[in-house]
Amino acid sequence: MEKILIHTCCADCFLNTIDYLENEGIINNQTEITSFFYNPNIHPRSEYIERLNALKKILSKDIKLVVPDYRPTDYFKSIEGKKERCIGCWKVRLKGLFEYARDNNISNVTSTLLVSLYQERTRIMSIAEGLNREYGLNFVNIDSKHNCKHKGFYKQNFCGCCYSLVEKMTEKEINTRR
Repeated sequence: MEKILIHTCCADCFLNTIDYLENEGIINNQTEITSFFYNPNIHPRSEYIERLNALKKILSKDIKLVVPDYRPTDYFKSIEGKKERCIGCWKVRLKGLFEYARDNNISNVTSTLLVSLYQERTRIMSIAEGLNREYGLNFVNIDSKHNCKHKGFYKQNFCGCCYSLVEKMTEKEINTRR
């Protein structure tokens, strides 16, 4: 494998993904790694910036970072009229990953969403497999949800969208009343 494009949601998940890919022998010091930080779902903008800055802190000089424009409207359009907003969110981000890879001749792709504790791996894999067939790329399956204890950077406690933020705040409020 010469090049891999990794859709990245946050620093912690990126480090977990890199650990997994290295441990499995999928990447090595010869692999050209690009982190693709496309997350129009992250809200508010300050959260988006915190996550991006944390990612920048942990990236080595050998890893390229691609940051498409922050356009929350992409996210809101993807979930409009859908009963399950997460599916639309995963689709828009993974489609962005596949389109960028195709346009930049990168045949290997994966996503940190597969290692996140806040995501549904089976559904994400289903979306990725469909896009893989459509785009003819190599989607690298990551079968890991281990929680590395990386210190020294911002670590969030929700998936990123405004809905999950409200859910987390409501849960916290309920727990403090008990």
